[in-house]
Amino acid sequence: MFHLSRRMFLAGAAATAGARAFAGFAGGVPNLTFGVLSDVHLERPGDEDTLLKAFTYFRDNGADGVLIAGDIANTGRIEQLKRAADCFFRVFPDSKAPDGRRVEQLFVYGNHDVGNWGWLKGKDEAYLREHSIAHKDNRSKIWEDLFHEPYRPIWAKTVKGYTFIGAHWGNEKDLDAFLQANANTLNLRNGKPFFYTQHPHPANTVQGPWAWGNDKGVATRALEKFPNAVAFSGHSHYSLTDERSIWQGSFTSIGTSSLRYIFSQYWRDNGENHNGIVKQMKMLPEHSGRQGMLVRVYNDRMVIERREFVYGESLGPDWVVPLDGSPAFAFESRKAAKIAPAFAPGAKVEVSRAVGKDRKGKETDQITVCFPAALPSATSRVHDYEVTAFAYHEDVDYPVTSKRVLSESYFLPPTREAKSGHIVFAVSELKGSKEVYFAVRPLECFGRKGMEICSDMIRL
Repeated sequence: MFHLSRRMFLAGAAATAGARAFAGFAGGVPNLTFGVLSDVHLERPGDEDTLLKAFTYFRDNGADGVLIAGDIANTGRIEQLKRAADCFFRVFPDSKAPDGRRVEQLFVYGNHDVGNWGWLKGKDEAYLREHSIAHKDNRSKIWEDLFHEPYRPIWAKTVKGYTFIGAHWGNEKDLDAFLQANANTLNLRNGKPFFYTQHPHPANTVQGPWAWGNDKGVATRALEKFPNAVAFSGHSHYSLTDERSIWQGSFTSIGTSSLRYIFSQYWRDNGENHNGIVKQMKMLPEHSGRQGMLVRVYNDRMVIERREFVYGESLGPDWVVPLDGSPAFAFESRKAAKIAPAFAPGAKVEVSRAVGKDRKGKETDQITVCFPAALPSATSRVHDYEVTAFAYHEDVDYPVTSKRVLSESYFLPPTREAKSGHIVFAVSELKGSKEVYFAVRPLECFGRKGMEICSDMIRL
């Protein structure tokens, strides 16, 4: 089987770029611009406002296409998908921008579009045919009716000389066969980047091996034969402020977050619920985070603008991905270069005790640990904090328990950085200790820890 080596990729990229290889670093007009969204989750009439805002932003910033990596509808209703199509054609009538350029639809279904949902139970055949995307042949029929293009389980399109490939939910397993059968026809081995989208993350790429809802490796095995592949995937709703949402190894993989709500990691006290763990804190209001990207492609690089569509602000510095074949966004090298956030000199930790309620509403004797927010470093914002309770036994500071808590602004634009943080411990979590103090350390998303600050010793 033909395998495109990185050396061949370098040579192909250089040949494609020609004499203009580095012209783009000073600016210039991109060869291609496209918007990227995922997990729109339209459910009820009126909730499409943010989608319209995103489409309009893409239109006004020169997009040649819009990619949506699945879960357009929330519960698989035709009406939900129709409102997404109506939004697109409202902003891009006849798939065109006001200046006449064609704007290509680069959409795929996700599991929420074509899954079985509770509202389907007990409905007769006529009702299901009229309302359910998943019903019999509706998956293809409704797609063609609403988006005015043929439905194909895996599709390929050319936009301004660049190839885009998309696999609808459940068809990722057939990607390898598709790429091998069509690589020559689609010029996938010429060193020029091509773009691929599916709903779940390719396994062991963005977020690492623990990424929720990954595809078990089917796309990873297919794409690792093509170092010029750039994959966009959703499903997990992880924030674009998390630098692990872009990964480079044998190819490039990018998580697309969500235009509806952000999903935080399980093992944080203000994060998502986790089986068997009773958390003392409420979950962060991550429904207030709605994110997407604008991608500009030049001869020598790809510039990815991370955008928050509630506030209309940048989520941080653009990701500038060189197209010379070098894995500039490999996790290992980026982690090594990170500088952890740090507390300002004189920052203090305050501790209080009161009866409160845990996340399940049960009254609990609690300790609340409050601290000022750590300051961003030259490379990193605060992602979360590690808070450890220490007891003093004989001549040893003994760690009793340790928990993590997300920065309250980790998913928001840098202009909305939190001023403080806190975490809540149940007194029962302190395992009968008589005296404790709390040490707080800030972390950036790859896990580098800043210096700790500590509370005074308190008696329980």
